[in-house]
Amino acid sequence: MPKKRDKSFMPMSVAGILTFSTEEAGGLKVPKWFPVFLSVMTGIAVIALHLL
Repeated sequence: MPKKRDKSFMPMSVAGILTFSTEEAGGLKVPKWFPVFLSVMTGIAVIALHLL
């Protein structure tokens, strides 16, 4: 029969990562579609320049 683990607190390193991910960081706000659009446009530009 498996042993039951006692519930304990998370390690301090994990707690820091969890609080960091929930904090709001200041900076440039970018729409979710913008990185995809930028990647597609860069790909098109590279292909177009290669064909010249």
